[in-house]
Amino acid sequence: MPVSVSATELGNYAGRYPCLRCAWVRMHVKDLPYQSFPAIFSSIDSYTKNVVSSHFQENGNLPNWLHELGEINDSIKPPGWRKFFREDLPTGVTVRGEADAIFQLEDGSFLILDYKTSRYNPKRTRALQIYEIQLNAYAWIAESLGYSPVNRLYLAFMEPESGGNYVRSSDSVNSKGFTLGFKARLVPVRRRPETLIPPILEKVIKVAHMETPPPRTRCKDCNNLDSMVIKLAGGEAVVF
Repeated sequence: MPVSVSATELGNYAGRYPCLRCAWVRMHVKDLPYQSFPAIFSSIDSYTKNVVSSHFQENGNLPNWLHELGEINDSIKPPGWRKFFREDLPTGVTVRGEADAIFQLEDGSFLILDYKTSRYNPKRTRALQIYEIQLNAYAWIAESLGYSPVNRLYLAFMEPESGGNYVRSSDSVNSKGFTLGFKARLVPVRRRPETLIPPILEKVIKVAHMETPPPRTRCKDCNNLDSMVIKLAGGEAVVF
């Protein structure tokens, strides 16, 4: 049976002690209740992409808040996830995804940018690791489709302007409601798909071949899931 995984999901296989039991559950049980993603974040991400794309089409350059990316020669519409994928020949695993933005630089190389509607926090090392893997997976896919070489990767954290000064500003209110502004914070990501992606795919195929979930670990999510199942079962322990 073909194995397909998203670039975002790959991050859950990384780290020193990844929870393969959680990975097994996510692979075999679709649409888990705690996998839901608030639609408002998708709307903001889509709006951000459209703003940047429209600005480039009209002006031939990126908005000032993206000047750190350098001189951009072309803004490429990223392929949808149905076309943006790559099969790993050694494992047979297909990785899919959809990059937020692909830019071609003046030297002919490419830059991939991913927008995050949140505040940048360098202490959130786990989240940053997942983002790093996601972007490197995009680079790994993109280069197989002709967008090569991908030399630069960036995260753009769109941080909401919710401080007191902005709230008290006249710009925060309009005739139909209120306006929430965002400030971009760019964070470069190390490019290393050749060494980062293959070991993760080995773990993916290992989990895919398991008929039953691996043993419990100290994973907090596993413990929470077990507690939920026990409560739903009327207080009796259920082993699965």
